[in-house]
Amino acid sequence: MAAFVTLRDVRKEYRMGEVLIKASDGISFELEKGEFVVIVGPSGAGKTTVLNMLGGMDTCDSGEIIVDGQDIAKLKKKEITRYRRYDIGFVFQFYNLVQNLTAKENVELATQICRDAADAAQMLEKVGLEDRMDNFPAQLSGGEQQRVSI
Repeated sequence: MAAFVTLRDVRKEYRMGEVLIKASDGISFELEKGEFVVIVGPSGAGKTTVLNMLGGMDTCDSGEIIVDGQDIAKLKKKEITRYRRYDIGFVFQFYNLVQNLTAKENVELATQICRDAADAAQMLEKVGLEDRMDNFPAQLSGGEQQRVSI
C-alpha cells in the first residue's frame, strides 16, 4: 500500500537580506493514513516550514509533496486554496478566534467555508462546551478556546 503522505527531497530557502536560510534541505519521509507522528527538532530546524508546506500555506522550491496520491507542490493557486479548504486542517498554537464573536459565532463563521458543515451548537456540545456557546474567547480558558478552534 502506498503512503498517504510522501515528501521527497523537499527544499525551501529564504533570503533574509544577505543571508540565505535553508529552512528545509532535502527532507524526505512517508506517513501512513491514521499514523500518529510527532515532528521534533531544535528551534530553526524547519518544523514549521515543513508543516506549512504540507498544509499548502507555503510552497517548496523543489521536491515532491504527495498527499493521498496528489502532488500538492504542483497545484495552481485555486487548487491549493481548495486543498486547504476541504482536505487539510490545522490547530494553530494561537487559536485565531474572532474576539468579538461568541464561541458559537466563531464556529458558525468556519462553517461558511465547509462542505456539508455540521451544526455549530452540536459540535460545541460534542467538545463539552454546551454551556459556553454564548461566551466570548476572553471568557474561555485556553483549552476551551482550543476546542472552539478545532
